[in-house]
Amino acid sequence: MKILATIHKESLLLIRDLGGLALFFLMPLALVIVMALIQDAPFRDYQEIKLEVLLVNQDKGSLGKTIQDAFASSKNVTVVSMKDSAEAKALVQAGKYKAVIILPQNASESLRKKIRQLITQIFTNVGINHQPPDASIVPPVNVGIVFDPAIKVNYTQALSNALEKVIADVQSQWMLDELQEQLGTQSTPKQKVNIDFSSVVKVNQHFASKKNNDSLVLNSVQHNVPAWTIFAMFFILFPLAGNFIKEREEGSMLRLRLISGSQFAVIAGKFSFYFGICMLQCLLMIIVGIYVMPMIGLKQLVLGSNIIGVALTAGAVAMAATGYGQLIAVYFNTSQQALSFGSISVVILAAMGGVWVPIYVMPEALQKISRLSPLNWGLESFNNLFLRDSSTLAILPELLKLTGFSIVTLTVSFFIHKSRTIRN
Repeated sequence: MKILATIHKESLLLIRDLGGLALFFLMPLALVIVMALIQDAPFRDYQEIKLEVLLVNQDKGSLGKTIQDAFASSKNVTVVSMKDSAEAKALVQAGKYKAVIILPQNASESLRKKIRQLITQIFTNVGINHQPPDASIVPPVNVGIVFDPAIKVNYTQALSNALEKVIADVQSQWMLDELQEQLGTQSTPKQKVNIDFSSVVKVNQHFASKKNNDSLVLNSVQHNVPAWTIFAMFFILFPLAGNFIKEREEGSMLRLRLISGSQFAVIAGKFSFYFGICMLQCLLMIIVGIYVMPMIGLKQLVLGSNIIGVALTAGAVAMAATGYGQLIAVYFNTSQQALSFGSISVVILAAMGGVWVPIYVMPEALQKISRLSPLNWGLESFNNLFLRDSSTLAILPELLKLTGFSIVTLTVSFFIHKSRTIRN
């Protein structure tokens, strides 16, 4: 009966506290929506790279034309031609464009001559001396790329790789042409063969999904809804610690001690009530992810097929959050101490656990430390369920860690509370 009475008392306190209700439900919902909107563009930047670059083609040969045509047909790169390289660099430096590609004069001629020398050298080494090798030194073709100083590193890599691929395709085709031309002098000339090297090897990109769903990837919604749900659940310590310490200061806790029986019922009652509040928070956040996010132009939250696993993860996170809040409540003497330490510690655990940004963009050392955060355990479990459609067995390690964390914090808080009861 003590447990039920405690639950009833806590529910009355919450209903009368409009600020607490807003902190529980309205603030987390607003937070997850705002953060999803803010981080939507950065998440899309990693997945949908679009660049606007300048091209200064001083070559006037087929190499320059091939590069220009290749980028003109790209969905991710918009090319603007310019004649003056100094003016183009100035525009890039000012941030008007992301980069400028500068193709030097006589690049096509130099590349063809370089290829001709290489083929002749190969034929000479295998004993086919149909023409003397060219001993002149041909410098390498230096194609320049000047980037905006504020450009992201992944953009520079993407553009450089794309340019290198186009040049490699040109080199391959010209080497084939040169081979046919030099071999044709040793036999009856035949029509040249043109080979589309892009059709020789194709790289097909897919995401590892049980349902072959390539659209299911980490985006702002899939990251922010579970991340900020966990964050909001851990902030349950504010009303939990506040009410607990207030009861202790006002003498309500002393009157409860005078009633015969174990004080475990008081701890269990508070834990049960705030556990239920955390579960309700999680349910509301999931509803927002599924129904509200698409209304504001974001992706819809995908839960995966393991609904039981989602419920178990939500329960384990709620247990860990409530246990941590209970420990903060019984350990500190004043509300100011409890709330100050509690809020700072939750923010640190959230930052470590990948709530602010995904762990894979953190430094390697911080990635290892992040594995110690209970918020990371919950987030990893949700990611496994939502993105990888994992089984309950796959998320069992995270569930056990969250449950163990909850048991430890509740046990410690019970003994602290009991020792104070005996001491007083």
